[in-house]
Amino acid sequence: MKLKQHIPICANALFIYKLDLKKDLTLKFKKEEFKPLHKGVFFTGKKEHDSKKPLDILNHKTYKELTKEIKKALDFTIKDILMLENIDYEIYSSWLTKTEPNAYSQSHNHSNAWISGIYYPKYDPGFTIKFFNDNISQFFSIPKSYNIYNCRDWTITPEDNDLILFFSQLRHKIMRNESTNDRYSLAFNTIPKGPFGEGDSFLNF
Repeated sequence: MKLKQHIPICANALFIYKLDLKKDLTLKFKKEEFKPLHKGVFFTGKKEHDSKKPLDILNHKTYKELTKEIKKALDFTIKDILMLENIDYEIYSSWLTKTEPNAYSQSHNHSNAWISGIYYPKYDPGFTIKFFNDNISQFFSIPKSYNIYNCRDWTITPEDNDLILFFSQLRHKIMRNESTNDRYSLAFNTIPKGPFGEGDSFLNF
């Protein structure tokens, strides 16, 4: 017997980038006004709130350089990895999250979005995020080693200036902050912009 081919048809993907930012943005993040989200978890939009787009922190001039770096990563993912040369996109929401020591979020995905992302300004071994594989078989036994075919979740400890891009339906969770420091991150959602799809699935956003 010889395995002819294996095709990870149900596998999802994470795209992790190291952004070229010289300054630690943690100090800027700390100056923002945060609102309660969960116990010990807070979020914010930008200071000058727009009633139509309340979560748009990346449109603030303070984060101009960060926005530029994020768009470089999005452009590469869409054009060079997904091979969608004629597709544009819009970052339609972006917000900051502060997670206090011992706090965590519920698992969730991002509705009404195409590609989402999370940026981490600072590494700490106590800051982790978990992504879940909801396509795995209902039958599960502990394997001798884990791979994309048998793992039920994947935990990442981001490093300085790491950006994680993922398809928005991918369920994820801010894991318990095991550090003595507050954990800061910036998240955002995108949607396609302009003509998208073909035939009876064609849309013009």
